[in-house]
Amino acid sequence: LDLMALLGFHQPRNNVSLDDAARLMGFPGKLGMDGSQVWQAFCAGRIAQIRAYCETDALNTYLIHLRFQRMRGMLDEAQYRSCIGQLRHRLASQAEAHWTEFLAAWPENDAAPS
Repeated sequence: LDLMALLGFHQPRNNVSLDDAARLMGFPGKLGMDGSQVWQAFCAGRIAQIRAYCETDALNTYLIHLRFQRMRGMLDEAQYRSCIGQLRHRLASQAEAHWTEFLAAWPENDAAPS
């Protein structure tokens, strides 16, 4: 599933960045780094920072996917809320700083479409 292509109706002019899409849906989006900074971080040996960046990108993509599945009726409200609750619980148990920052940037009142 190419989520960006699908959400943009397969028209390149309709594409939106992952960061913009995530933020529009109430999710954290990019935190501290973007793709243009990865090479410099790699050259500087900041592999842990790149890993954190990639993990939060993957999570933003997953959250957008969950919202998309809710909007198209593949998840009902209870299922969507359950997925979000499980995810929040899992992130809260993680010690890494990027997960703490992600949770802090993600409002509790995640408003899914009904």
